[in-house]
Amino acid sequence: MNHYEIMYIIPLKIEGDEPTTVQDKVRAMLQAEGAKITQEDALGKRKLAYPIQHVRHGSYVVIECDIEPNNVKRVHDWFRLSSEILRAQIVSKELKSPERLAREKAFQEKLARLHASKVEETTHTRQPSDAKVEEKPKIKLEELDKKLEEILGQEMVK
Repeated sequence: MNHYEIMYIIPLKIEGDEPTTVQDKVRAMLQAEGAKITQEDALGKRKLAYPIQHVRHGSYVVIECDIEPNNVKRVHDWFRLSSEILRAQIVSKELKSPERLAREKAFQEKLARLHASKVEETTHTRQPSDAKVEEKPKIKLEELDKKLEEILGQEMVK
């Protein structure tokens, strides 16, 4: 048996009546095909990225199960022919060993420590200095006009 992840979308017009009836039908169909359901998550109602058969909202459900590879085609055909399922996708999923999970967790912790040290490093370098920036004296508009006249007068002489 291989491990698969099945994601399907139930249109809200069908789910409005009884959301669990469609999920019960899917579970019953999978069990009839010899699948062992390991996990089922209802992700809830979401807006679709684009309308499918004039439907814009649906309820997403994800099921992980162990099933024989030769039965996957029948399951896929059932989803395609069912009028209560808007879309379905079946993906082969690799089961992770405890050793691999431990390695991934250690790697994530190492990345977190590295990120924390970089954040700490940048906060030390960005501390405001106590030295005040010298402010230049403001020039009055009249003084600016005089300087401008002097500059323009010099250019005309040349």
